[in-house]
Formats: sequence, structure tokens, C-alpha cells
Amino acid sequence: MYKGNAKLTRQNEKKAKYSKLLVLTVIILSMILLISVLSFKAMTEKEIYYKDIEIKNGQTLWQIAESEFGSDSNIRKYVYQIKQINNLNDSNLSPGQIIKVPIEKEV
Repeated sequence: MYKGNAKLTRQNEKKAKYSKLLVLTVIILSMILLISVLSFKAMTEKEIYYKDIEIKNGQTLWQIAESEFGSDSNIRKYVYQIKQINNLNDSNLSPGQIIKVPIEKEV
């Protein structure tokens, strides 16, 4: 009976070693993944600068956002950003008014 218990103890020790190895492997792979994601993000950081635009007669924020960012982009998001940057309460624009438009540039 003693030999059976010793065999079980060795099996349990092996299982414990494999479990520790598995946990260590998962931790290392997680760290590698995290570092990869962070370094990729750092490589694709964008710098924001502002472009002054003089409003022409009949021009709308929607038209400006569409011409600056493309019709494929989220125009509502850009209209909202332009309104925030320029402290506009509504979308009314006057000819000759100068507004700032955010432009993202990859660094």
C-alpha cells in the first residue's frame, strides 16, 4: 500500500509541475500579446492639428466634415467634434465665419 501512495504522490507532483508550467506559459504569452498591442498602438499614434476654414455662403457643417474626412467616415462624429471645438450651440454658420476643423495626422 505504501508503494501505491508514493506513486500517487509522484503523479500529483507531476500534475502540480505541469499546472505551474501551464500558468507560467499563459502569463508569458499574455505579456507578449500586451506588449505587441501597446507597441502597435504607439506606432500608429495620431497627432491632431487644426485647420482654419472660412465659411462660404450656404456652406454647412455636414458639407465641411464630408469634404475634410470623406463621405465614408462617420460624419456625425466629425460634425459634433467641430461644434465642440468651435463652441457652437447649433449648426448655424455665417458667411465669412472662421471655424477650426480637427485634422488627424499619423506620427
